[in-house]
Amino acid sequence: MTLGVACGKLRAMIARPHDSDAPSLGLVLVKALVFLLRHQGVFWLMALPIAGLAAAITYVLEANQALVDWRHHWGWDFLFALIYAMFLDRWIKEALLEGAIPCDEADALRGSIIALRFLAVAAALGLMATALALLPRVELSAVLWTAAASLFALMLPALAAGEPSSLRRAFSLGRTLQVHLFLLLGGAVALSLLADPGLAWVARHLPDRPWNGAAVVAGYRLIDALLLTFVGYGLAALFREVSGWRQPEPDGRLYCRMH
Repeated sequence: MTLGVACGKLRAMIARPHDSDAPSLGLVLVKALVFLLRHQGVFWLMALPIAGLAAAITYVLEANQALVDWRHHWGWDFLFALIYAMFLDRWIKEALLEGAIPCDEADALRGSIIALRFLAVAAALGLMATALALLPRVELSAVLWTAAASLFALMLPALAAGEPSSLRRAFSLGRTLQVHLFLLLGGAVALSLLADPGLAWVARHLPDRPWNGAAVVAGYRLIDALLLTFVGYGLAALFREVSGWRQPEPDGRLYCRMH
C-alpha cells in the first residue's frame, strides 16, 4: 500500500507541471479568433500596408523586364520576415495587454517600439528558413524549421513584454510546451504553404489583367498576417501561463488614467 501511494504521488508530481503549464491549445486558438474579431481595426491597420507594399513591389517587378532577375530574390523574403516580425511584436503586445487597466505603464508597453533583440531573433529565423528552403523537399525544411523555432519561441513574447530573456530561459520556459509550440508554429507554416497553390489556382481563373500577379501576392501576404495573429496570441497566452508574467499596473490607482 505504501509503495502504491508513493508511486501515485510520484506520478502526480510528474504530471502536475504539465497539467498546469500546458493549457488546451484548442481553447487558446478559439480565444485567438475571438481576440482577432474584437481587434479587427488594429489588424487591418497593420495588414493592409503589408499587402499593399507586396502588391506594389510585384507590380513594378513584373512591369519592368529589366528587373526580372529581382522577382524571386531571397532579399524580398528577408525584408518581409522583418516586416512580419514588427507585425508579430505589435500583436503580441496587444494580446499581453488584453483587459489591462488603462494606465501610463500599460500605454508605455503598448506604444514601445520593437526591441532590437526581437528583430535579431526574427532575422535569424528568417535566414534559417531561407537556408532550409534549399533542401530538395519543402516539407522536410518546414518540419526542421518548426522544430528548431519551437525550442526558443517563447523568447519572442518575453522580448515583446520588455522582460529580460535568453535562449536558455526561453528553452526552459517552453520545455513542457514543446508539443503545443510545434503544433502552433507548424500549423501556421503548413497553412501558409497550402495557400500558395490555392492562390495559384485562383490566379488561373482570374481575367487576364496586368495586376493579377500583384493581387495574388497581396492575398498571400494577408493570409500570412492572419496566421500571425493566431501565432502571436498563442505565444502570448502560453508565455503568460508558464512565466507568471503580469500586466503592468501603477503603484496607485489614483495615477491610472481612467476612461
